[in-house]
Amino acid sequence: MGEIYEKMDCMIGEIRDLLINNKHAVDYMKMEEILVSRWEKMNITMHCLGFSLNPFFYDSKYLNAKAPGGVPRRAPNQDREVVAEVLKAFDRIGEDENEKAELRKQLAKFQNKQGMFGTTFARIDATTMSPISWWSTYGSETPELAEIAIRVLSQPISSSSAERVWSTYSYIHNIKRNRLNTKRADKLVFIHSNIRLLSRFTTSYKEGPCKKWDIDPESTYFDDSTVRLEDLRWDD
Repeated sequence: MGEIYEKMDCMIGEIRDLLINNKHAVDYMKMEEILVSRWEKMNITMHCLGFSLNPFFYDSKYLNAKAPGGVPRRAPNQDREVVAEVLKAFDRIGEDENEKAELRKQLAKFQNKQGMFGTTFARIDATTMSPISWWSTYGSETPELAEIAIRVLSQPISSSSAERVWSTYSYIHNIKRNRLNTKRADKLVFIHSNIRLLSRFTTSYKEGPCKKWDIDPESTYFDDSTVRLEDLRWDD
């Protein structure tokens, strides 16, 4: 989860590098516009939170190296969009103003490399350890933030959700209902998918005769790993 935001930026730069001396260079601006438009639809608060909590992206060697496309790299706390989304996430995770303030305080300690985060070992391991192992090792001084970081960075990157949307679309727009226009079909898919997601946080979905009604028992996809920002609240 922590790499999606950075990978998307790199992909746009890599395409720019490939096209710079290519006969299709004149089409780059149009391609970039399409990619940015898609990314704006895909980008969610969780992506920014994962990017901000990945210690690798604060490493000086990483930041000093040019990104694909020749663009200077910036630490997550220097990116206005990322900072705004992280604060939005904390606003949803914290149950009161004290908890929200504590999360901001712990984040500042992490980003400024204070305490354990500033040790030589922590700086070295940020580039060699997995982010989850790193937080498990060095997050003792910021336990609430460490718990959130581990849960967010543990989220798997999968296209299964997109595949399920296509399955839903084929169910709604079929041979017998092929006169539905695209706009109406999209709205029906949106409603169906979101009702399905909302139902997963009800008691009837977790137990009883309708338990996990929408999961194929033969599917190998582990869907229980998905969490909402509100689920990242820590226990007292």
